[in-house]
Amino acid sequence: MTTTFAADLVVAPYSDPGHRMRRVVPDVGCAVSARALVDRPLLLWAQRSATTVLALDDADLDLVQSMSVRPNQVVFRAGDRTDPIRRALHHGITRFIVSSQVHLDHLAECAQRTTFVYLGPDLPTVSPTRRIVVVGLHADTGPCGNFADWANAADQALCRTAHARTLGTPAHRIVLSRSTDAVVPSSVDQLDSIVHAVDEALRQGCARWWLPRPAVTIAAL
Repeated sequence: MTTTFAADLVVAPYSDPGHRMRRVVPDVGCAVSARALVDRPLLLWAQRSATTVLALDDADLDLVQSMSVRPNQVVFRAGDRTDPIRRALHHGITRFIVSSQVHLDHLAECAQRTTFVYLGPDLPTVSPTRRIVVVGLHADTGPCGNFADWANAADQALCRTAHARTLGTPAHRIVLSRSTDAVVPSSVDQLDSIVHAVDEALRQGCARWWLPRPAVTIAAL
């Protein structure tokens, strides 16, 4: 199923999904699931464009290593187990999505260099440490999000951004993705609808909460 999607995604006239997304919203960031990289054209595009790759578990770490994806392209989303965090750090990954204090404690204990984290919904703010830098917030749409779900996730992330500012943790970036059990990316037409919906949600939310527009990365592939 994933291979079929990727083949459809890269057909002419848009062989670059990131370019297609930026035609809708010029400053949007594009990310791709590690599991989608089993399709070779999509893998070659991700390598060539240095696109962010979202890894979720040990299997995804195996994939990015076997496919020679550079560690600085990878964002690792920490899950229920902490062992993969240690492995991701050993692989040279420095960007993480975290959703619990346990994740942060493990990063603080194991990291030998500065790590950059996106906070999940249960972590509106964190105490600063020597090795952990908060760079933004993360929100997901659930496993089968349609364009309205993506817009809702963007709106919720902006609301959290406003709250984080009051707590002394300004967040200038947002990463939006599906939940961890989803492996089937969006079609080309769905991708356009998602980007339009997120853009409109950001425009309305920034006006509502008097926020500067954050940088946003959409992991819908």
